[in-house]
Amino acid sequence: MKFGILVLMVILLAVVVGLFYISFKILNKVRQEERAENAGKVPARQLHPKLQAELQQKREQEQAEQNNK
Repeated sequence: MKFGILVLMVILLAVVVGLFYISFKILNKVRQEERAENAGKVPARQLHPKLQAELQQKREQEQAEQNNK
């Protein structure tokens, strides 16, 4: 009886380890596919409104300087 329980526990442990292996393998495959999809995309980022205003002012100043030259 004890031997049967021991064998059953070993089999269950092997199944759990196998499932972990398969899940990590699939996860890595999905990560690679996502990296390939997102390789050309620029991440969508937004500046804080204050920084956006400063950037806009800086661009306007540079444009005004170029127009004066």
